[in-house]
Amino acid sequence: MRIVGQWRVCDDGVTRPTIVAKVQANDGTYHVDVFLVDSCADRTVFSDNLRSRLGFDRSPAHETLILQGISGVCGFVVVRTVIELTRDDTGPVHMRGEFAAFTDSTATDRSILGRDVLNHFDVILSRRQNEVLLLAPNHSYRVEEH
Repeated sequence: MRIVGQWRVCDDGVTRPTIVAKVQANDGTYHVDVFLVDSCADRTVFSDNLRSRLGFDRSPAHETLILQGISGVCGFVVVRTVIELTRDDTGPVHMRGEFAAFTDSTATDRSILGRDVLNHFDVILSRRQNEVLLLAPNHSYRVEEH
């Protein structure tokens, strides 16, 4: 299985690895969003904008849970939903689970695809080759000296 992303110029002018995914809303419909591929993020987090479009409320997560990044602790909710990734042969891949969602619109303008999802794949982020790839069986990679 191969999921192909792209290097995208973000609002701040910096080019970053991204994957387009659909996320199931509270009413069962799906909404498309661009996710930053972040191999350092422990978990996947939806932007506040996506959370709002999905129809999930802003009730805070249980007080024993925290979401902390380089900018400190952020407000969030936990939502149970499905992330749908598209394989390059056009078939869908469904990642079901509980995901975090920011409740502050200033936290980030991008949703983040973290290791809770990325650990299911071999992740290739090659800026020189202009490739963003998520690989799972029946695909693999090999590093060769040229």
